[in-house]
Parts: sequence; C-alpha cells; structure tokens
Amino acid sequence: MRKPLLALSLLAPLPTLAEGLMIAPLKLLDTSHEARDQSADHDRRQALLASVLAEEMAGTPVAPGEVAAACPRETADCLVTLLRDQGGDRGLFVVVQKSSTLILQIFASLVDLKDERLILHKELNFRGDNDEAWRRAGRFLARQLREAG
Repeated sequence: MRKPLLALSLLAPLPTLAEGLMIAPLKLLDTSHEARDQSADHDRRQALLASVLAEEMAGTPVAPGEVAAACPRETADCLVTLLRDQGGDRGLFVVVQKSSTLILQIFASLVDLKDERLILHKELNFRGDNDEAWRRAGRFLARQLREAG
C-alpha cells in the first residue's frame, strides 16, 4: 500500500515559489551622476521590471501609493507587515543600483513574511539603461529565483 501512496504524493502539486508572492515597489539608487534627469524613464523602467517579475513569477505587485500610505518611513517591519496583511506568504524586495549608463546591479531579497526571515538573496549585474535591458534582467532574475527556490 505504500507504493500507491508514494506515487500519489509524487503526483500532487508542490507549492511553488510564486504562491502568495507579493512584490514590493522597486527602488532605484542612481549613483551615476549623469547630467540629464532620467526620473521619468527610471520610474517607467521600475514599473516594467516589477510587471515582468509579477508575470514571470505569478506574483502580485504592491502599488507605491499603498506603501506610502501604510509605511511612510518604509521600515522593514512595516513593509513585511503590509505585505503579510495583504495575504502574502513571501515578499520580494528589489533594489536597482545604477553605477553608470552601462552598468546596473539588481539586489533581490525574498522574505518569508510569516517567519520574518530571509529565504534567498540574489545579486546580478546587467548592461544598458534601456527598456529592453531592464526587461531581460527581469526575466533572468525571475528564472534565477525560481531555480533557487
């Protein structure tokens, strides 16, 4: 009787990384000191990266306005509580650092919202401050998180 039970348990769907995944608004740290104001482009690219991650990982992005209203100081405790209160089991926190026009880094932390512990942290570099580079970086990051999780 054990073999059929084992076979059935192997067929049962395993919980995925994306179940209950909430994606906090992305942050950008621009240390490139470029003369041209690129705020509008960067706001759009942050939203693009968040939407790629949400689509690739079946996560739910949290709107920046929701965070501003609930957590004006954006402390870790407040953000974790907000994402958990919205039904999340896991929270994805992403910061992009722009060093120059060509070099950007992504720092991504996946957090267990119930236990308030870090599950996974990934860092990656990507080249190019344009929509396509951010889109590719988002797909690559999602794949890295899925494979590690």
